[in-house]
Amino acid sequence: MTDPDRPVAIPAVPRPKDRPGRAPAPETTSTYRLGQGPLRLPLWLRAVILACCLVEGLLLAAPLLGLGSARAVSLMLGGFWSPLLGGGTGLYPGQGAVMFLTYGLLHAGLLHLAMNMISLAAVGRELTRMIGAGRMALIYLASQIGAGAVFALMQPQAGPMVGASGAVFGLAAALVGHAAITLRRRRRSMAPLVRAVALILGLNVALTLLMPSIAWEAHLGGALTGLALGLIFAILPRRA
Repeated sequence: MTDPDRPVAIPAVPRPKDRPGRAPAPETTSTYRLGQGPLRLPLWLRAVILACCLVEGLLLAAPLLGLGSARAVSLMLGGFWSPLLGGGTGLYPGQGAVMFLTYGLLHAGLLHLAMNMISLAAVGRELTRMIGAGRMALIYLASQIGAGAVFALMQPQAGPMVGASGAVFGLAAALVGHAAITLRRRRRSMAPLVRAVALILGLNVALTLLMPSIAWEAHLGGALTGLALGLIFAILPRRA
């Protein structure tokens, strides 16, 4: 019986006899670890996606249970309200601080949820390969806080603001920043990166024009925070 955690040596495939006048090809072996598949999303990221889906599912089901005001209550308790940072009084102690965490778990419907969760999974998988799960979690949290802070600064009387897009833009910007440093070090073309940045910016502008209710200020705040951390982590070496 083979131990699944033990590397298995796979012999090289036999080759035809070498032609006269050519040096014989060296015999090589490769190593394959059983059970090693595509990179999975970090546990914390899967938990965030699951929490967002559960919250939206409960809010969609609430009217069927006679709780038609559930979404309004969730916005009042968990949405981001800029006036709370300008001296406003919350509905419970510490709401002005707690809302920086809770607003990212709320969404304005299935389309809003789907767009953010699909983007989060796609960007999160690639960024995990670059910087690891721990650093990515820090970027996600910082970007969500930065998104709320910039939104409050630019829209001091607005609210409620909900959604994980600020944090998602933070991860995307961190990916761009980290990739830019890496490509520059390896002296590779940055054309694909420029196209990716142009696509992200174009999508954000298009969504803002088509859906005026989108909080582009939060996107900006999250992106600036994520970009700064992505550049920092690209410079700092990773610990083994």
